[in-house]
Amino acid sequence: MKPLAAGVVFAYLLIALIVGVVAGRRGRGGTDDFVAGERAFGPLVMYFVVGATIFSAYALLGTPQRIVAKGSDAFYVLAYGAVGLVPLFFYGARVRRIGAREGFVTQAEMFAARFESPAVSVLMGAATLVAFVPYLVIQLKGAGLVMHAVTGWPEQLGAALVYGVVLIYVLAGGARGVGWTNVIQGIVMLAAVWVIGIWLPTTLYGSVGAMFDRVVVEHPEYLTLPGPEAKTPVTRYSSEILMSILGFAMWPHMFMKCFTARSARLVQLSVVFYPSFLFFILPLMFLGYVAVLSGGPADDSVLLWLVDLVQGEAAHPLLFAFVAFAILAASMSTGDALLHAGGSIMVRDVLLPLESRPLGRALRRALGRSQQPLREDDLGQTRAIRVVVIVLALVSWVLLGNSGGISIVDLLLLAYSIPIQFLPVVMFGLYWSRANGVGARAGLIAGLTTVVGLFVIQKTAPGLAATLNPLELEIGLIGLVVNTLAMVIFSLAGPRPHAALLRRFEL
Repeated sequence: MKPLAAGVVFAYLLIALIVGVVAGRRGRGGTDDFVAGERAFGPLVMYFVVGATIFSAYALLGTPQRIVAKGSDAFYVLAYGAVGLVPLFFYGARVRRIGAREGFVTQAEMFAARFESPAVSVLMGAATLVAFVPYLVIQLKGAGLVMHAVTGWPEQLGAALVYGVVLIYVLAGGARGVGWTNVIQGIVMLAAVWVIGIWLPTTLYGSVGAMFDRVVVEHPEYLTLPGPEAKTPVTRYSSEILMSILGFAMWPHMFMKCFTARSARLVQLSVVFYPSFLFFILPLMFLGYVAVLSGGPADDSVLLWLVDLVQGEAAHPLLFAFVAFAILAASMSTGDALLHAGGSIMVRDVLLPLESRPLGRALRRALGRSQQPLREDDLGQTRAIRVVVIVLALVSWVLLGNSGGISIVDLLLLAYSIPIQFLPVVMFGLYWSRANGVGARAGLIAGLTTVVGLFVIQKTAPGLAATLNPLELEIGLIGLVVNTLAMVIFSLAGPRPHAALLRRFEL
């Protein structure tokens, strides 16, 4: 066990726990408070909620690993991150306005109402939960790596302790607990990453510039595409960027942040200020190139490996504590948002639309709500959300030990293939008056089926996958094309939405 790092980590967990629980006591309770924080988040909380939620354990562990494995391929993070939230500037204000007026707190319930189709809600909600699981596994993996390095415990045990803390403040604090802990976690990430990212290259090579001079001489292939050993075809790289840009703001836990803002204008301001958070990717890239020069491992442990390069230095224990602190903050700031949103989505978007059907009645009984309909029971909904949060955390924790050799970055790209299928529903639902429920259902089914089918083929018949997809395009992007075509065709062939519905959604 590393005493200084352990002290910092356990102190941080205690502070996060206290802040999250206390923040949750400021609201009036009920579903609107638990899910959307009574739509009262101000500029400070919105800035860190957006930034810290986006930059997860993937950013801290995956960015240096990607540099070592594929060189400048990792620059795709800057490419999509810089513009990924731009669409939210235009539609986010409308979403906030309509959500406040109509009482929506999740993405799927808003568009189920727009398309007058409970099936849209169930499809989007169920698909979201499938996407959340690998994303949550990433966060648990990051927490487990840190705790193993700090204490020597097995990864799953360390992850269990960290996410036990996360569960407590999510269950007790809801959206407010998630928001205010994200403020602390965001500040920690920004400070720690910049300190480490500048200090380590300067200590080893004299300066960041001198480090890059050595990379140019010794490993120039790590600064250009297709990278070392030509691992990244241009078509694949471009499709990764495009899929990430289009899917960035479609993640339901990100979309739901529109409902928590104090005003529609604040949603737009959050988008304007968000790119400043992106700068913290740069020192992580610096660290990746330090690992390239030093022969670091091309796996998710590279960041912790880098710290040991200066093991003989007096500052090593403090540096290690900083790294552990930053990775935990990144893991928790995204993991808590995913758990909170996952529980809300399961209840609001899947359970409520199915409540009158046999499956819904069985789920209600399992949650102990067999008498009063859940739709009419505000406190019952909150209780059900808490139960789902616990189940989702347990499922992700069990899968942590079965994630195999899939890297953190590949897990994220796999997860991104699902929420990008919501793009036609959102864009056409907000801006095309001809879009209808028939088209929305057809598009979602076609897109999600394409993604699942191609994923199965990739894993079971790689030769066939190469024949079907010779350009190695991201499967989510292929699904999006099929999805969009199906939605347009079926919307044009189906009935026109009635005028009263369109007026509700400002169409």
